[in-house]
Amino acid sequence: MWKVVIADTAAESRQQSAWSGVNEIEIIGVTDNLSVFGEWLKDQEVDAVDIAQTVTAPEKWIELAVEAKKHVICDTNVQIGIEAISELQAICEKQDIVLLMPNAWRFSPEYVQAREHVLQGAIGKPGVIRMRRSAPRATEGCIFDVLGAEVFDWQRWTFGDVLRVMARSVEHVDETGQAVEYALVVVKHADGTIAHIELSLAEEDEQSSFELTGASGMLQYDSDDCQPIVWEMNRKLVHPGSVAKRFGDRAAADCWSSRRTHFIRAVSSQEPLRMTPEDVRIARKIAQAARQSAESGQPVQLMDGGSST
Repeated sequence: MWKVVIADTAAESRQQSAWSGVNEIEIIGVTDNLSVFGEWLKDQEVDAVDIAQTVTAPEKWIELAVEAKKHVICDTNVQIGIEAISELQAICEKQDIVLLMPNAWRFSPEYVQAREHVLQGAIGKPGVIRMRRSAPRATEGCIFDVLGAEVFDWQRWTFGDVLRVMARSVEHVDETGQAVEYALVVVKHADGTIAHIELSLAEEDEQSSFELTGASGMLQYDSDDCQPIVWEMNRKLVHPGSVAKRFGDRAAADCWSSRRTHFIRAVSSQEPLRMTPEDVRIARKIAQAARQSAESGQPVQLMDGGSST
């Protein structure tokens, strides 16, 4: 039985519900107080901690967990600086602690299967890749970080290291007075693959799509087209929009649960860790290079798959 402490400020922790789908787990407690968190690690039998994006200064929580020799999983949107990621990875390796900072796309069935098809040669030699990701206008943060980093990570995971980034972005206020932002990023990979990535903070809902083109074929996906049986149901009984939302919520919950299942299997040495802190750091460096390119109007060269020259 694995015993987990959750660091979260939410009254009803989303992390807690995500663990409900993982076998052999006991939640010791949920706290948003760093002192209480530290006391639990010392006074109670704890194997792992789950750090939510809602906590401030998450690196302090992680450092405390590592000092207590507890394995750590973080929320996909936890805000940790690039240099802090390197420091955390170093102390985790020294203490032989697993630190999982997962990209949701590495655990999304559509994107996992797409990568497998590419690696198995389904599209032949990759050529031009088109990807799009959007989120509600109220989403806070730099568009290249909050939307782009996970895309850049999946691109690198699938097509290999990045050589060069060119980006453009535009912001304006729409007719409702809401600030919206768009960005276009062109990424060149070491194997010659070119990716056109469109990012948008101007939508009502989250949406993603891809068109993966190669010498032998093409793979396509659009999350807006993946709502099964919505329009087949009795409209007097179920509103289509509510059904779509229910399917989306279930898919998100499954993704959250699968990340934690993988985490437990990784710390139990049943399978290798799917994503390292170094992967997160490099994705953030690519996002940083995209922001630099958008500001300068010039392409940015990268070395080692993510460090700007």
